Amino acid sequence: MFPSSSALSRLAPVFVLAAVLVVGAGSTAVASPARTSTPPTGPVQATVQASLDRFVAGHGTPGIQAAVLRDGELLALAAAGSDGNGGAMTTATPMRIESLSKSFTALAVLQLVESRELDLDGRVVDQLPELRVDDPRAATITLRQLLHHTSGMADATAPPLYEEATRTLADAVGRLESAALASDPGAAAAYHNPNYHVAARLVEVTSGRPFSEHLEQEVFDPLGMADTRSVANAATRVPGMARGHLLAWDRPFGVTGPDYFVEGSGGVVSTAADMARWIAMQQSGGTAEDGTGVVTRESVAAMHTPSEGSDDYGFGWYKAQSAEGPPVRISHSGSGAGFSAYQGIFEDSGYAVVVLINSGAGLTSPDAGVVAQNLLRDVDDAVPALTSGADQGRTDWILTGVAVVTVGLGIAALVRARGWARRRTGRWVAVTVLRLLPWLLPAAVFAGVPALQLWATGRAAPYELLFLVSPVAITWLGLYAVTGIAVVVLRVTHLLMMRRALRH
Repeated sequence: MFPSSSALSRLAPVFVLAAVLVVGAGSTAVASPARTSTPPTGPVQATVQASLDRFVAGHGTPGIQAAVLRDGELLALAAAGSDGNGGAMTTATPMRIESLSKSFTALAVLQLVESRELDLDGRVVDQLPELRVDDPRAATITLRQLLHHTSGMADATAPPLYEEATRTLADAVGRLESAALASDPGAAAAYHNPNYHVAARLVEVTSGRPFSEHLEQEVFDPLGMADTRSVANAATRVPGMARGHLLAWDRPFGVTGPDYFVEGSGGVVSTAADMARWIAMQQSGGTAEDGTGVVTRESVAAMHTPSEGSDDYGFGWYKAQSAEGPPVRISHSGSGAGFSAYQGIFEDSGYAVVVLINSGAGLTSPDAGVVAQNLLRDVDDAVPALTSGADQGRTDWILTGVAVVTVGLGIAALVRARGWARRRTGRWVAVTVLRLLPWLLPAAVFAGVPALQLWATGRAAPYELLFLVSPVAITWLGLYAVTGIAVVVLRVTHLLMMRRALRH
């Protein structure tokens, strides 16, 4: 899963800053269990379908699925566009839901808390002795703090998260031996995927069965989520799964993305139809469609309630306004290599919405959360609209123009390198060095993008993932960096040759 709970779209400030530097050289109550088996009919269904059709026609995104509910009752279930494999997108096409998976892990934990097999406020090391973190403060981390992202663990003090060697939850916990804490447990919030790796491992060890099997038997099956699976690694595909895409110049490009460990934090693959059942259970206080109690109403309320100092984060859910203001919603977003997703419950109005898109988050990509609320706006004009995060490729075209100009200037400087060296021969070395430094700025910025991203968002990601956020921006910075280095190398080479010639 990408660095953000939605995560990657929040990397926009990093690329904006890079461009400037370079160019400037509570609980939810409902009356009854939901009914999601019969496809809905009526005006809301027609409105949602029309909205999705317009969305696909007006953006580069290949396909989209959505479900709209109110007070646990399904009002609309629709899909539009392509699955990326040559077929039509349907509401039963499996898609990665990325960080929405955390809410499933949280529910699995609370089921075991209800059966008194796990203790939310007990020390994790007492319940999972295999957890070893290179920081004595880690001995006081509680399960509650893991779920709230207040354990003190953070991307900045963890080993690299996006690598292929980790294949199991045991591996994911074991690699934390070299991690440290960024803060005292309970003192500050830091969104960090390994919190949920550890929580999932606790479920696995306590239940005595693989985490994916536990979810299937205790969550998916009781809810009738027949097309939902939990996988361990990002590159794993399930039968019929849609193909992910990145967007560049408002056009989709199929991507697989890097393989890295996601179980517990971002490994669930689901559909809009199945997610409707999941959201209906949340609005029904933990009751499945057939009346089966999956979890207690009190546990649902706990999942939806942030702790003090948790940055509005409950157990796998945020409770907050959007960046543009009210209404408050209980929600979570997710984004990864080619997919983005959103689930939101709007308590005041009773609406709930799920949106799954087979394109990942990026600087020019639609924001699934914005799409979701605007979809509700189409259904009910009392719901405030949000500003669209997609600019239909305008930023990419602007960056392309900037790339042509800046790389062109670099090529021109390469052609004139000999003349430049001739003019600088015999001049002060310090001044010559200062004249060369601006050409190294692009390389410095390119090398510093991961650090800038960590500073701006608190999340860490390698260049391969950053490329998926904004392929045009990363390609431009890379080309400009290489060009700048080439200019410096060629100028210095000519300068040294000319000075050597003068000495002889």
